[in-house]
Amino acid sequence: MTTLLAQSIPIPAWFDQEVEKVQQRIQQWQGEDPVVLFPIITDVHSGGRETYRHVAYLNHAAKTLPFDFIADLGDIGLDVPATKELEVALPFLQRHADLHHQFPGISINLVGNHDQNRNGGPGNGFNDRELGEIFNVPSLRKSTSLRQLTLAENGTYGFVDIPARKVRVFFLNTSDRQDPAYYTVSIPQMQFLAYHMQFTEPGWTVLVLSHYCMWDDLGAWARDTIRGAHWETLLTLFREFNAGGKGEAEGVKWDFSRNVNCRMVAYITGDSHFDVTEVHDGILVAISQGFGGVSPIDVPRWASRLDFNPDQQTLVDLVAVKPEKKELRIFRLGIGGEERDRSFSWKE
Repeated sequence: MTTLLAQSIPIPAWFDQEVEKVQQRIQQWQGEDPVVLFPIITDVHSGGRETYRHVAYLNHAAKTLPFDFIADLGDIGLDVPATKELEVALPFLQRHADLHHQFPGISINLVGNHDQNRNGGPGNGFNDRELGEIFNVPSLRKSTSLRQLTLAENGTYGFVDIPARKVRVFFLNTSDRQDPAYYTVSIPQMQFLAYHMQFTEPGWTVLVLSHYCMWDDLGAWARDTIRGAHWETLLTLFREFNAGGKGEAEGVKWDFSRNVNCRMVAYITGDSHFDVTEVHDGILVAISQGFGGVSPIDVPRWASRLDFNPDQQTLVDLVAVKPEKKELRIFRLGIGGEERDRSFSWKE
């Protein structure tokens, strides 16, 4: 067992073995092609427990795997009794953020529906600006000509550019408090998205990350009736982007008519605690199980889930994009291994 000294968190031997396995698969798939590679970790739901150590494991994996950036899709585990009081919640939040900041490059954190400590009562919760400043703003100084981070005003949504590969990865806040709905992408957020989905150069590849999946009911538990606010407008933006359209809905205006050979290829989320892989309107919709639990009766028929022990196993999905070849593969690091890898390709 080795130790990542900066974090004082032991790195178990079994994790290094899993990294070696996924590295071999990535190299075989990549060949000589240039690739954009980033991991997503989601729904660790630590809540005072030790699951957050898997962020340290991921930093350790970056010594072997050439990550362009790291993405945490949310639900780090507030809104539980153990973090009810601010004097407990704030150090927990900061500890989790510090692990991400120890990654030498850009690390982005999405807001999950269990990250604002809303159950703590007045004075014990966190607003979007506080979360953005703790998690994402420190990564701004890590932007370079190779990997560039752009944040919206409150810091909880934005995008990462890999200019040499013409890949832009947006990340959204699906618990945006500018809107009273429980799951939402606010109007200002969608206008930000529409504006930055306009490209002056041809050939950009776009991916979108969020915590909650706002594509129909793919991410809903079998007995769940929650619907996302402004759901259809968001999906209209996606479709219009690929169609090169121009229009307006709910006050959100877009004009993608000047884009040339630009394509949104994937929408990747967490929240659900199970895996889903479907293609809608030519876009890969992929949900990552992450670390959260769910009752078997709540797993819908189109989804799948694996039980695992986080003390002995991990579950991270690595997103790899070959923009020139128009191929994408999501590699599973940890439980499920190669059987949980997912492939997608697209045309102009």
